[in-house]
Amino acid sequence: MERISAPSADALIHAYGPRGFAQPINASIESWLAPYEPILRRLVPVLIVAFLVVMGAGAALQIYNSRIDALTAVQNDIATAASAVDADLNYRVTLTDGDLATAAQMALDLSAPRVGAHPGRIMLATDATGIVVAAMPADARRRFLGKPVAPHFIRPAGTTGTDYVQLISGAQALMAVRPLPQPLAKLYVIQTVDEALANWWRATLLTSTLFATTGLLLLVIGIAFHIQTMRAAIADMVNHNARATIDAALESGRCGLWDWEIGAAQMFWSASMFELLGMAGREGLVTIDELQPLLHPEDSYLGGIASMTGLDPEAAVDFQFRMRHAEGRWVWLRARGRGLAVAGVPYRRFVGIVVDITEQLELARRNAAADHRIREAIETVSEAFVVCDDRDRIVVCNSKFRELNGLSEETARPGASYQEALAAGGGAKVVDGRVLGNGARDGARDLEVQLADGRWFQISERRTHCDGFVSVGTDITALKRHENQLTASEQRLRASVADLQRSQYALEMQTQQLAELAEKYSEQKTQAEEASRAKSEFLANMSHELRTPLNAIIGFSEILKDGHFGPLGVTKYGEYARDIHDSGHFLLSVIDDILDMSRIEAGRLKLDPRPTQLDDTLEETMRVISKMAEDKAIIIEAEVPQDMALVADRRAVKQIALNLLSNAVKFTPRGGMISVRARKARGVIAIAIEDTGIGIPRRAIDKLGKPFEQVQSQFSKNHKGSGLGLAIAKSLAEMHGGSLRIRSTEGRGTTVVVRLPVAGPVPQAA
Repeated sequence: MERISAPSADALIHAYGPRGFAQPINASIESWLAPYEPILRRLVPVLIVAFLVVMGAGAALQIYNSRIDALTAVQNDIATAASAVDADLNYRVTLTDGDLATAAQMALDLSAPRVGAHPGRIMLATDATGIVVAAMPADARRRFLGKPVAPHFIRPAGTTGTDYVQLISGAQALMAVRPLPQPLAKLYVIQTVDEALANWWRATLLTSTLFATTGLLLLVIGIAFHIQTMRAAIADMVNHNARATIDAALESGRCGLWDWEIGAAQMFWSASMFELLGMAGREGLVTIDELQPLLHPEDSYLGGIASMTGLDPEAAVDFQFRMRHAEGRWVWLRARGRGLAVAGVPYRRFVGIVVDITEQLELARRNAAADHRIREAIETVSEAFVVCDDRDRIVVCNSKFRELNGLSEETARPGASYQEALAAGGGAKVVDGRVLGNGARDGARDLEVQLADGRWFQISERRTHCDGFVSVGTDITALKRHENQLTASEQRLRASVADLQRSQYALEMQTQQLAELAEKYSEQKTQAEEASRAKSEFLANMSHELRTPLNAIIGFSEILKDGHFGPLGVTKYGEYARDIHDSGHFLLSVIDDILDMSRIEAGRLKLDPRPTQLDDTLEETMRVISKMAEDKAIIIEAEVPQDMALVADRRAVKQIALNLLSNAVKFTPRGGMISVRARKARGVIAIAIEDTGIGIPRRAIDKLGKPFEQVQSQFSKNHKGSGLGLAIAKSLAEMHGGSLRIRSTEGRGTTVVVRLPVAGPVPQAA
C-alpha cells in the first residue's frame, strides 16, 4: 500500500485557507495581523541593520576598553617588577666586594624568575657612565652588555617612571626606570607593546569572529526574508491575476465554481454562481441549510455527487439539475467536475463548474416540438411525401412514401441515400411515364408514371433554397380512369378535367406549404450550426486566455524546480515543483491542441503554402520525437528519398508528422519499431507511418479523426491526451487538398497514410 506523506504547506493552505471549511485556531490571529503585514515586512530589515550597528559599536567599545586595561595591567606589572628587582640589586651590590658586573648579573638572574619572566620583557642595569653591566634574558645580554643604553631608545635616559618608548628597531615598548645605589646608576625594565597585547589580540580576534559570524548570519536571514517576501508578493500578484482571469472567464461563460468538502455542512461558491441565481453579488461559503431550499425536490444531486466521488474519487461528474432563481423560476444547471483528495483533510472534495443550460434546453425543446409538428403534418398528408438535402439524402418521409416504394423504416431512415433506398425497395415497378408541361424549370418537374399494378401517380418535385428537393406523389389512378371514360360523355370529361385542375391546384398549394415547412426546418438547422460555431470560438478565446496564467505557472515552477534563488530546503518541495511544471506543460499542450482545433473549426486557420523539402521536415520531426522513442527503446526507421519537394505549409506538415509519430511512440510497447516511408506518384506524395503497437479495433477506426475521440483499451487508457492529435492532422491534410487514412490490426500495429498534392492546396476561388 502506498504510504501517505504528511500534508504539505500548500495542501494545508488549500484545506484550511479562506476557501476551506475548517478554520484553524490561529486564523483570528492571522486575520488580526494581516493589516500590519506590509509594515512588518519593511520593519524586519531595519531592525536587523539597527541590531548589527548597535552590536558592532558595543564590540568596538569593548575591544578599545580591553586594550587600555591590558596596557595598564602591563604598566603596573613592569613597575612592580622594577621595584622588586631594584630592592634585590641594592641588597646584593652592597654585600659584594668583588666584580660589580658579576654581582649585578647574579642579582638579575636570581630576581627574574621570582618577579616573572614574560615574553618580550628586558631588564638592564647600568653604571654611572650609562654602560650596561647586567641584562636579562640571555639574548638581551648579547645585544646590550657592555654598550651604552641611551642609543637604543628614543627617549632621554635620565627620566624615571613608566612610559612609552620607541626602540631603535621601531617597535613600541613600555619602560620602567629605577635609580640604583652607587656604583650602579639605573635599572631599566622594558616590555614590548606587541607582546603586552598578545592576549588582548587573541580575545579581540575571538570577539571579532563572533561578531562577524553573528552579523553574517543575520544578514543571510535578512536577505532570505527579503527574497521570501518578494516571492510571496509575486506569488500573490500571480494568484490575483489568475483568479481575476478565471472569474472573468466564469462570468463571460455564465458559469459558477463549486468547491465542496463531501460530508461538510458548507461549500464554496464563486461570485459568478451567485449572479447566476440572481442573488446579491458576493463570494464565499454557502451552508447546506441555505442551499436546500434552492434545490428542486425531484433533483437529489448532492447525494449523487457524494456517491460518485465515493465509488471512484477520480471519476468525472456530469449531470443536470434545477435550482430556484431569485425571481422564483427554476433554472436548469449542468454540473461538471471530479473528486479531489487533499492531504491532511479527512473527506473527499468535489471541485467543478456549474453552467446555466436553461436556454439550451429551451431551444432543444422548441426544436423537438417543431420537428414533431412537421413530422405529424407530413404523416397526415395523403400523398407520398419525401424531403431530401443537397446530397440527395433523405431528411424526412411519410408512411405513404415507404408503402409506395416498398421501404422499411430502417431503409428510409434520415440520412440514407435517396437513390440507394429506391434501388433497395420492393415496391411496384414503373411501366410507363411522361413529363408534364414544357419540361423542368429551376430544377422543378412534374411526372406522371404508371405502375405495374395499374395505378397512376403524379410526382411533383420542387427544389428548396438549400439545393435539396421536395417530392410529392399523388395517386391519380381514378383520374386516369375518368380520362378513359371521356369519350363516352363530353360533360363527364369536362367535369373530370375540372376536378383534375382543382386537385392539381390543391396539390400545388399543399406542396408549397410543405416546402415552406422544410425551409423553416433548414433555418433551424442553420441556427444550430451557428451555435456550434459560437461554441468553438468561445472555446478558442477561453483557451487563449488560459495560456497567460499557465505560462506564468510554468515559469515560476521551473524557477522553483531548478532552484535559481537557492535550495528550497525540503526535497518534497522540489518534487511538487516538478509535478507542477510537468502538469503545466501537459495542460499547455492540451490548450494548444484545443486552440488549433477551434481555429480550424472556426475557419480562422490560414495556410502559408511554400516550396518545402519533405525529407528535411521529416528529419526535424524525427529528431524531436527521438528522445521519447529512446526512453521506450523504440527503433525508428526512415525511408525518405532525398530532394522530395512539394508546395505546402511547412509548419502544418511538421505538425501532421509530429502528431502521428507521437501517437505511434505513445501506443507502441517498449522495444517496438516505427517506420517512416515517403513516395511520390501521379502528383501526390504519400507519407506512411507504421508501428508495431497495440493496434486499433476495427469498430473504432471510423471514430478516429473526430475531435476529442479516443480509443479506450487496456493499454491506451493509461495514456493522457486530449484526443485532438489525429483530428488536427486529418484537418490539416484535408486543408491541403489531401487525405488521411488509417489501417490497423488489433495487437499487431497501425499504419497511417497521409496523401498531399505536390502542387499544393487548391485555391478557395477554384
